[in-house]
Amino acid sequence: MSEPTLLMAGSFSITLQLDGSIDRLDGIFKECGGFDFNQEVIQFREVTSERWGNANKGRSRLTKLPGNAVGGNLTLRRGLNISKSFWLWFSSVQEGNWFKQRRTISVTFNQGTTPQVAFQFTEAWPTKYRIAEMKTDTSDIEIEEIEIAYEGFERISI
Repeated sequence: MSEPTLLMAGSFSITLQLDGSIDRLDGIFKECGGFDFNQEVIQFREVTSERWGNANKGRSRLTKLPGNAVGGNLTLRRGLNISKSFWLWFSSVQEGNWFKQRRTISVTFNQGTTPQVAFQFTEAWPTKYRIAEMKTDTSDIEIEEIEIAYEGFERISI
């Protein structure tokens, strides 16, 4: 059996189609975080008829069951540019149109230019828009950040 191919963290692309955008890819991102989806644990105790030592009462048992699957928020960071697509998406949600503005976001990890692994975030909408601190004494690229809530997280086939 061959060793699995490990993918480099710096080789990914994100597909996100926003209203009013004519581009297939609405950004080239410097960073992407928030890849977590957790299974909540529901715990309950019950008293069984099983004897417990010298006691006349039953033994207490702990049972753990799977609850809801819950994801964090996805955070995307890119160099600030003239495109207003992220701001308009955030603004539309802020005006009360959040249900219509939910999107599916795909994140694909590449080996060279060949897609290898893909994840999909469904029913995603922006919860936070941020511009990094601005400084006059640096030549760094200004960073635009958007935080996105999502309901579904799935590893998909390519």
